[in-house]
Amino acid sequence: MKEVCLTLKIVIIVIGSIILYLIIIRIARKLIHFPAPFFIGRFLDSNHRRRLQPPYKIIQASSIKIGMKALEIGCGSGAFTTFVARAIGNDGIVYALDIQPKMLEQLKNKLNRAENKDIRNIMPLLASAYDLPLPDDSLDIVYMVSVFQEIPDKNKTLKEIKRVLKPGGILSISEFFIDPDYPFSSTTIKQGTKGGFEFDKVFGNFWNYTVRFLKPVDN
Repeated sequence: MKEVCLTLKIVIIVIGSIILYLIIIRIARKLIHFPAPFFIGRFLDSNHRRRLQPPYKIIQASSIKIGMKALEIGCGSGAFTTFVARAIGNDGIVYALDIQPKMLEQLKNKLNRAENKDIRNIMPLLASAYDLPLPDDSLDIVYMVSVFQEIPDKNKTLKEIKRVLKPGGILSISEFFIDPDYPFSSTTIKQGTKGGFEFDKVFGNFWNYTVRFLKPVDN
């Protein structure tokens, strides 16, 4: 009986510690906005994370298809980039954008591995989400995975995304509860519509969701 009580206490302490950590880190993130540091790139680009955020679900929810021209904002070390690149195929292209040079270095190293030699449709871009180095009305889709809430000026970013998307183009925003910046899906929908996008559909659940928007065809 004592062993059971001790085990229960340990479980309660662990769960309580996790909850306390999430509360503290989320309060800190509300006060200070900064991108995920490059040194956690290995964790972000890991099978452990992809088990929690399966790439195929994001691809399906985002309506990513062969031949598309796509932009990933905040690609990091490429946790989802290679999966999207293969889904799009060599007739399409994935512009992998990040503001941190060391994240893009990790992505380039990943693309040089033997298992990724077949991928030839990823173009790394070092740039800010406030100034996308792409022409007007040139993309079929812009997607972000646990990135949008890290960006301080969301309206400025949405304005740029709207500029580079073709009329009727897709904006896909995926979020995951464990992320310190996690917002409710209703918050993401409100932010997207405020930025001039049409809400299309939300996929997933409270813990792990993707919201899909469309650029109005009359803009």
